[in-house]
Amino acid sequence: MDSSLLFPIVILTSILFLYYYNRYEIAFPELTDKVVYIENVSVHEKIEFAKCRVEIWNNKTTWEIPRIETLKLLAKPGVTQSATTEGLSDGQLRLVSAFLYEDEIVVTTTRQRPAQTGTPVYCRYFDCNRVEIPGSIYKSFFMPLTSVHCLRKSGASFISLSLSDDKPQSPIPLTHRLFKQPPNELGVCAGQIYGLDKKWMQIAEFVEHHKLIGATMFYFSVFEIDGMTRMLLDEYERSGFAEVSIINTEYTGTAAMLRHMVQIHECFYRARQHSKWLLNIDHDEFLMPREKPILTYIRSLGDHVAELVFTMRRIAKFRDSIEVYHNIKEVSSDIQAVNYNLTHSPSYQSPKVMIRPDKVNMMIVHWSYGMEPGYKVHAVPANIATLNHYRTISPKFLWSDFVAKLIKQDVKFMHFTLQKEYLKRLRENVAQVVGYVFEKHDVTCENIPEPIQKYTRPYLKKMKICE
Repeated sequence: MDSSLLFPIVILTSILFLYYYNRYEIAFPELTDKVVYIENVSVHEKIEFAKCRVEIWNNKTTWEIPRIETLKLLAKPGVTQSATTEGLSDGQLRLVSAFLYEDEIVVTTTRQRPAQTGTPVYCRYFDCNRVEIPGSIYKSFFMPLTSVHCLRKSGASFISLSLSDDKPQSPIPLTHRLFKQPPNELGVCAGQIYGLDKKWMQIAEFVEHHKLIGATMFYFSVFEIDGMTRMLLDEYERSGFAEVSIINTEYTGTAAMLRHMVQIHECFYRARQHSKWLLNIDHDEFLMPREKPILTYIRSLGDHVAELVFTMRRIAKFRDSIEVYHNIKEVSSDIQAVNYNLTHSPSYQSPKVMIRPDKVNMMIVHWSYGMEPGYKVHAVPANIATLNHYRTISPKFLWSDFVAKLIKQDVKFMHFTLQKEYLKRLRENVAQVVGYVFEKHDVTCENIPEPIQKYTRPYLKKMKICE
């Protein structure tokens, strides 16, 4: 460049800078602390909401909790044993869900303090604008451990709880369970999800297996979750096969496994009036019908059974499920039901149950409490159905040394095989849902319309989509 032109260019640049700096001072905030102007933000001192319309379904007030005497009995110290003594002594009152039934509302919480069952708690009712309904406070009690039964109040669209009659928790909406009959014949409590281990492969196989045997709804309780597993649950929820409860406690993830009753009570009340039968298992447990489909068997028992008890057998799993998706072929080769078959004879040592949520008053890990009169428990023979529990032989998992312990007890191990047609369908279904969620491909320049390319060329080049 000609040096004689350098000085005029510098002068011109300086003039332009000063001009735009003075004219648009706000564009250079790092160069000044001068306040150009203050914008007003208009807020309501008190918001005047539109009047709530009370829908027909919500125009009902009840005066007594159904089965109140049974609930009071179960709330007495020692009656329900571990269901009222497990937990953490400093648990906060945090609301999870509120379920609206025909004659009551049940609120589930994260407060799992030992021996709190039966202690007072107040139901607080709010209209559609989240304004508390005057004179509507109802004194109830914790039963089961983390849950509270409340009356219905006409016009209540939100509900909250408080430990005294002063300031309540932020209200939460009511989840409708006003069905004349449950829309699902068989639902599954899928255990709690916590920690950041990627569980998507295991959960995909879990859901697709139980769909094959007749389940149409899965209830997941999430304390912590990785992104890939969350994507899979989102897909099941989108397609109507799952309801996912996000449970936010005050504890770190390591404490989540200590809050089993939070998950169980949340699932129990979520399933009530929503699933006729509820299978309560973890997502590493698989119900295996043998002689006939499980729904056929259940229907043959008549209407007087409210709880089915299943035998369990553990199956040694010698490595973790895959955590990163690469391709469908790898997914198809990682099916637990195909790869692992070392087990022992089924037993009732750690049974799991399937219950009628509307015919029992509470549920814990291995059985229920407070069955309605006229109903009974039925033990399902192992030749009809049993549970396969896939236990990973790894020190990072609880009870991973079960093989060695059972050998010391002279328990005999054996290998088994599963029906080829079943395995084929399971593989195909797992591959289909996993591929839909995780199979991706890059955007190519050829797929972008010319007008878009024209105006976004710098960006596309920077992203190496178009050259």
